[in-house]
Amino acid sequence: MITGAAIKRKSDGKIWTGSRHKYIYNEIALEEFPVVIERENFIEGFMTEKNEFVNRSEAFVIAVASRQIAEKKDGWTTSDLISEDLY
Repeated sequence: MITGAAIKRKSDGKIWTGSRHKYIYNEIALEEFPVVIERENFIEGFMTEKNEFVNRSEAFVIAVASRQIAEKKDGWTTSDLISEDLY
């Protein structure tokens, strides 16, 4: 089961968590000020009930398998989980 959104820094593996990725980026920016946050230095994903970080694709599979979300309908362009899918 997916418990929430998360962002992982590529350089050192530090993980921030929250309800939405945009809110997490705000937290990172406040914590890292005055360093400019460049999104290519981070991986957007989610945390599982086992407190494991997974990327958006892995999170989608987990969310469908645990029936948190229904499989996406025809016409949707990705099989990546977005935080709005959970709420």
